Amino acid sequence: MIQVHIPKAFGDLFHPKRYKVYHGGRGGAKSHNIARALLVIGMQRPVRVLCARELQVSIKDSVHKLLSDIIREHGMDEFYTITDKEIRGKNGTEFGFKGLKHNANELKSYEGADYCWVEEAQIVSDNSWELLIPTIRKTGSEIWLSFNPKNPTDPTWQRFVLQADDDMIVRKVSWRDNPFFGEVMDKERLKLLKNDPEAYQHIWEGEFDTRFFGGVYAKWVSEIATKGRMLTGLYDPEIPVHTAWDLGWSDPTAIWFWQVVGKEVRLIDYYENNGEDIEHYCDVILKRGYKTYGDHFVPHDAANKILAAGGRSIVQQAHALGIKMRVVAATSVMNGISAGRKVLESTWIDKDKCKDGILCLQQYQFLYDEDRKTFKDKPDHDWSSHCCDAFEIIGQVMQEKIKPEEKPKPNFFPNITAKDVFWPENQPERHERI
Repeated sequence: MIQVHIPKAFGDLFHPKRYKVYHGGRGGAKSHNIARALLVIGMQRPVRVLCARELQVSIKDSVHKLLSDIIREHGMDEFYTITDKEIRGKNGTEFGFKGLKHNANELKSYEGADYCWVEEAQIVSDNSWELLIPTIRKTGSEIWLSFNPKNPTDPTWQRFVLQADDDMIVRKVSWRDNPFFGEVMDKERLKLLKNDPEAYQHIWEGEFDTRFFGGVYAKWVSEIATKGRMLTGLYDPEIPVHTAWDLGWSDPTAIWFWQVVGKEVRLIDYYENNGEDIEHYCDVILKRGYKTYGDHFVPHDAANKILAAGGRSIVQQAHALGIKMRVVAATSVMNGISAGRKVLESTWIDKDKCKDGILCLQQYQFLYDEDRKTFKDKPDHDWSSHCCDAFEIIGQVMQEKIKPEEKPKPNFFPNITAKDVFWPENQPERHERI
């Protein structure tokens, strides 16, 4: 006979409710107990379970191994069959594993899911929630979340904790709720409490992370929020709207919409997608509903880069579609970050229209050098980097206060005129700019 002990704090997992939200710090065994509960339910009746996270490059990024380990630990392997990509029960129960970000077509196959478990939900974007929630629409279906909160402005915290309603069970759990919390873990907990109380509060007690540990822009974005510069309805129809782009095909294309009011930058909107051609993004710009556009700034490689079109550069394609782009000259990674940080000191952000952009700015991290135990001067190229690369274009432009009336510089870009190129004055002359 199989016996699975699930702590009292997780008892509500077996009570019907559309949303079950478990958040808190390390040691609370959130993931382990949710996995146990789903496996038990799957043995009791045939169910279809989607195990999701914001990004999943391979099955190694998922909870597949955790579920597999629990199956073996509790002797459930006579009931469950584990394959490389899924887990199946003898009664028809199945567990599948998918990433959420820009994955609409693959998620459609889970419209009949009974349960969806979203692990590490603190980094799930608003767009991903808007994609997932209507997909899990079977009568009686449930969405379960597990995460350690990062920032109070994160879409997951805003949507499922601050705006919790009668259709949700929301529980904060910690090491205190884990009857199997061991001596080794407790020593580690107490050591961190002594050596770094601020880190302890986030890691073990599940409070917001106030350290900005390795964050490229997190400190500056936090100051925007605390100083009351994160509002709604910032768009002024009497002021031109500029855009700043980071371009990709298999990688996302990110676009910031922004206005300049005196010395202030106002981030009024944000859009991101992938796998689309330049016509799609130009159509987004033209249908956004803004009265007047100013300049559309793109990175230095856009003059030569081709985005799914017959031999013409992105700049050439966009011009033909009614979007006249200005190319910003190349700069170093750290110069771009420095420009981005500087402009954030005078930035206002629309907290609703820029939700996903805010999340990226908060989560963008420097790479960590395990050997030297310090952060490198190079950010991690992850899901948040495309948004931040686009934002750094704004920083470069604002260094020069957008001076279109100046005499054009020499043209190093074939097939576009010199007036289409934006040259930050503090950049060294380089023939490799394109």
